[in-house]
Amino acid sequence: MKLKIIYFYIGKINLLIIFFSIINLFYCFYFDFKTNLKAYFFTFLISLLFYLSTLKIKVDDKKLRTETLIFFSIAGWIILPFIMSIPFWLGGYSSFLNSYFESISGFTSFGASIFFEQINLLDSPILLWRSSTQLVGTIFFIMTIILVLGSRELNLYPLKFITRKKEPISFSLNFKNIFHNTIYAYSIIFFISLFFLNFTDLRMLDKFNLSLTIISTGGFQTSEIILNNYEKVIISFLFILSSLNIFLILRILRINNTYNFYEDRSFLYLLLFFFIILYIFGTNVSISDKLLYLSSSISNSGINFTNNYNKNIVFILLSASFFGGCLISSTSGFKVSRILIIFNKIYFELLRLLSPSAVINLSIFKSNEKIKTSDFYSCCLLLLLYLVLFISYSFLLTFENISFENSFLTSFLITFNTLPSTMYMSESVNFTKFSDLSLVLTILILIFSKITPLSLIALIKYKFIK
Repeated sequence: MKLKIIYFYIGKINLLIIFFSIINLFYCFYFDFKTNLKAYFFTFLISLLFYLSTLKIKVDDKKLRTETLIFFSIAGWIILPFIMSIPFWLGGYSSFLNSYFESISGFTSFGASIFFEQINLLDSPILLWRSSTQLVGTIFFIMTIILVLGSRELNLYPLKFITRKKEPISFSLNFKNIFHNTIYAYSIIFFISLFFLNFTDLRMLDKFNLSLTIISTGGFQTSEIILNNYEKVIISFLFILSSLNIFLILRILRINNTYNFYEDRSFLYLLLFFFIILYIFGTNVSISDKLLYLSSSISNSGINFTNNYNKNIVFILLSASFFGGCLISSTSGFKVSRILIIFNKIYFELLRLLSPSAVINLSIFKSNEKIKTSDFYSCCLLLLLYLVLFISYSFLLTFENISFENSFLTSFLITFNTLPSTMYMSESVNFTKFSDLSLVLTILILIFSKITPLSLIALIKYKFIK
């Protein structure tokens, strides 16, 4: 394992933290928020030194070992949120553990907050910083999906079925291209989101923060927002847009043509199916609310903008959260592509038993790649591990002051990085009342759900099993 390479590439992604530190410093100076200015400056200084120290490192990464890639992914989820937790901690907003939880919650796009009962008391700069943790985490997540989890060596994300072009041999060249394209894509989506939110009556700060939350499909809110039906439709559209393959926007602009987008079509069909089911069973819910509920659930955001709870549609919303968005998006979830792999493989085996001479194209999304037995096993094992993760965390929550039903629902939603809001249960879970041990274990669950439990098994295989 090459620690120097891991340090080098995490330092490059750290550029994003430098960028948001500068924005917060300018914001504090311009609007005269100088109380906690030192906390942002200290974060900027640490991030800058971290980045500058990588400039002297020369890496030879043409043949990176798989275990190094996995360690890069795991280390990023630990180190980068630690740096972004500094303003919460040094600013005196909370303890170190609570600050780290807040940072991890944003970085993984989970959205639960330790400021649950005092969100309206937080100043504008920390709200802005809090929202930015979501976007930094989202960009890092996309990087790990393509470079690590979706690589042909690991194949934990079946990207080969939507990829048109082969990856460059050099990891550094691939890293640079993906980093730039991801920033281009999210910059465009951010401005699209901000443009549409300008048609609402929200404050400018709320529009900016909500844009960061929507494009990251996160769960952070800066204040209680009351929306009319027109605004609900706008936010629903933006959530759906953020759930699609982020490179779709670059394909439309003819900037990048690496992927096909048949998966996006399948996702939209699934979205339509869930909306029809929701329309049938959600008789007491308005059309705009149904659309907002569904888009928030399937994007794994989980924000409830209406603050209404309807028990009749909870199962539908949980099912949507289970599927999630497209492979290359900030959403979590099991993904429709994995479901298609499992069902296509089962269908193929059944048909082969009934008609051995039948010729079947065992693939998805019109790809030239065939579904292999290893793809099927990988998807099934991941589903099993998610179940283990869900049961384990549900057992942990029984030690907190939470009802059995809410612990069950919370565990399911956290497994897929979805905010356990009043959309799914009668009252939200207050993480500020959790014990320190429960907070630490929640942090680990959030990280595991992002790197997928299979990556830990792969790490053991490549590191210790020769």
